[in-house]
Amino acid sequence: MKKAFTLSNQTIKSNIEKIKKLMTERGLDGFYVSSFDPFLNEYVPLQDNHRFYVTNFTGSMAEVLIPANGKARLYVDGRYHEQADIEVDTSEVDIQKINVDSSTTEELVKDITRLGMKRVGYESDRTSLGYLKRLTQVAQETVPLEPGELARYITFEPLSALAEISFVPREWRGRDTLEKTRAIFKSEQEAMFVTALDSIAWITNCRGFHLPFLSSFYAKALVTKEKVYVFVTKETPISAKAKKESGIEWISIPFTDLPRELERLHNTLHLKEISYDPGMINSADFSMLMNVFGTERLKEKAGGLFDYQSIKEPVEIQQMDASFRKADQAIISTIKWVKESIKAGKRITELDLYNETTKKYKAQGAVELSFNTISGVGANGSIIHYSSPSDEVVIKDSDLILLDSGGYFDGGWATDTTRTFFASSNKPDPKMIEMYTLVLKGLLACQSAVFPEGTKGIVLDGITRNPLRKKGYDYNHGTGHGVGIHVHEPGPRISTASQAPMKVGQAVSIEPGIYISGFGGVRLENIVHVEKHPQYPGMLRFKPFVYVGFDPVLIDMNLLNDEEKSILEEYEAECTKRGTSIRNLKI
Repeated sequence: MKKAFTLSNQTIKSNIEKIKKLMTERGLDGFYVSSFDPFLNEYVPLQDNHRFYVTNFTGSMAEVLIPANGKARLYVDGRYHEQADIEVDTSEVDIQKINVDSSTTEELVKDITRLGMKRVGYESDRTSLGYLKRLTQVAQETVPLEPGELARYITFEPLSALAEISFVPREWRGRDTLEKTRAIFKSEQEAMFVTALDSIAWITNCRGFHLPFLSSFYAKALVTKEKVYVFVTKETPISAKAKKESGIEWISIPFTDLPRELERLHNTLHLKEISYDPGMINSADFSMLMNVFGTERLKEKAGGLFDYQSIKEPVEIQQMDASFRKADQAIISTIKWVKESIKAGKRITELDLYNETTKKYKAQGAVELSFNTISGVGANGSIIHYSSPSDEVVIKDSDLILLDSGGYFDGGWATDTTRTFFASSNKPDPKMIEMYTLVLKGLLACQSAVFPEGTKGIVLDGITRNPLRKKGYDYNHGTGHGVGIHVHEPGPRISTASQAPMKVGQAVSIEPGIYISGFGGVRLENIVHVEKHPQYPGMLRFKPFVYVGFDPVLIDMNLLNDEEKSILEEYEAECTKRGTSIRNLKI
């Protein structure tokens, strides 16, 4: 198996018992544990993921509720149902599997009421303000733990040293910092407190790769019209170019000194309004803002800077396109390697595929992967976010393979692509062909859609699922997420519940799938960006970043109508030009 940081079941049991001891001391009926770090990141190193220490679950997102009596409860969405079954010891943790029509949050807060929890504890620096509001709606009292307090009960592993923060050259990104801030703020007495790391990376045009699979860096920021004040720890190295950038002031302090620094800036700048994103600020930081600025100056701004950064400028789209071209080559090279190895009778494993994918990305110049590669062979392809490739799973010529991968290239923009393919040129199982072709129909339907300005993600989600549902299939995850500096960027979203309208310049994934436990899974994912339709005023369309061909042995052309065949042929023709067509692999 791929080596990873793991804990024994005995350690998990011991950690849960220690938290229950804390709960007894504080008179708590329940304790909430999030997946987040103090910056509310999605991809948190396991060493810093407190949820992992009480469940052994390694997926990027989940929630935990620990009752005073009984087992801990882990809430996972459809992406992680099978993975949780594999990783979690159910003698200590009950797995709550949430379907696509609900959410982990909704089910957790329902259980607080159902289980009669009156006093619920939480970590103030790892619980978002928005989430805390949900907890306070159902619990009579919420009791915060101070930052670092849980470490008195549970031993957490230390993180590694930080890389140097670098400055992104103009040709790899959009406007300078002051061009952005002056377009966002009208007055010099306005400010925004920002802890979303990709937003700080965007507004400063800097990258740091401080966390696995993220190009951003650890920091907090106060953004004003004429300057961005960036707070980092004294141990954080900063490049000379980043330090010289106009419009940025780097302040190296312990984060415990942040209230004093904000007070100093407030007295200097005479700020009248300080906005914040309730979904991307932890409750401890919000309490700090109230103490420094007073409630009358604070203003809730849902989405923070995401409304601005999700609209990609032409140069950003150009750079993302260049990154995806390199990623396309890495993917087609990996697929070619698998098919050639199988044809030559070589023994290759699931872990070999995982490692080879990384090599192919590095060969194309990737600085880092943008998420942990998913390389699910055979039945493992049904595990939607499969994260434990095995050296014991040998790839056979009859295997269906799901490869979901991405990387960071020049400029630090994330790529993300999924291709499912057959290991050989033999004829696949008819079920595989049906699954693959239906998923392809869903992808083509959404990617080729023409839709009015303001169309919401829920509409496009239905368009994508329709071909699958007509044959009795569906998938238990969203259809698309925003993509930018991080591989998952708030803003655009295509899902069964998304009310977010599509806007010109946004980049979003389209990734329908079919997953059958014990048999395998198919997911096909392209990243696209929204543009105005060149012929029809008021209409929008998608333009792909990704051009990796589809596996011809898995397509039943009889299931495609004439329009779908035409769309597919046009797409494959472009893949042929770029040298990324599976059809044209000479194997």
